Amino acid sequence: MLCLIVLGGPSLGKKLRHYLGSWKVGRFTPNLRIYTVLLNGWCRVKNLMEAGRIWNEMLGEGFKPDIVTHNIMLEGLLRSKKRSGAIKFFEVMKAKEPSPDVRSYTILILDLCKQTRMKEAVGYFYEMVDSDCHPDAAVYTCLMTGYGNHMRMDMVYELLKEMKEKGCSPDGKTYNALIKLMTSQRMPDDAVRMYKKMIQNGIEPSIHYHNMIMKSYSQIRNYEMEKKI
Repeated sequence: MLCLIVLGGPSLGKKLRHYLGSWKVGRFTPNLRIYTVLLNGWCRVKNLMEAGRIWNEMLGEGFKPDIVTHNIMLEGLLRSKKRSGAIKFFEVMKAKEPSPDVRSYTILILDLCKQTRMKEAVGYFYEMVDSDCHPDAAVYTCLMTGYGNHMRMDMVYELLKEMKEKGCSPDGKTYNALIKLMTSQRMPDDAVRMYKKMIQNGIEPSIHYHNMIMKSYSQIRNYEMEKKI
């Protein structure tokens, strides 16, 4: 219920803040979860002023932000294009508790990959591994997408190989990203092979995959395969 209110926009976020104020003087008292939901709402609508106010209020009430709360704030800073602030915030997390987890690194790596700052993204990836945070499908997907958009399909395949060697299975989002990359770069045969592996791994495809592959075959004028798909 609270999540729906916050995600409704700034006006509804203000209503929730009003309710939070009412609860303080009434029967109910706010807790870390309520503050986290409210912080998430302000971060999603890119209102860092209100997010900062909630953060300080939360601390003032004696609540210690956990890793979930920290990750929300980190993502909010990046969403609002406050990258230098996000890096400083991340460094504070490393110096104090809670230490960054896989989600924290993924948030940062995703933003760097979107800017095609792959060297920095890979640097944080290895830092994550060195800190005993085991990479998951999400962070591998971020890196593969970043390299793919940078026309480095060789690195995409290398990461896919490493991913499997580490025992990290691709999930639906990974396959979607790979097929999208392959079809956008007019590599429909590779996309079909990836599509078959996805089915073998028990992931149900949607018509969206067929549309991407058909379009890719059409672009290279292989109408026979387009019809077959």
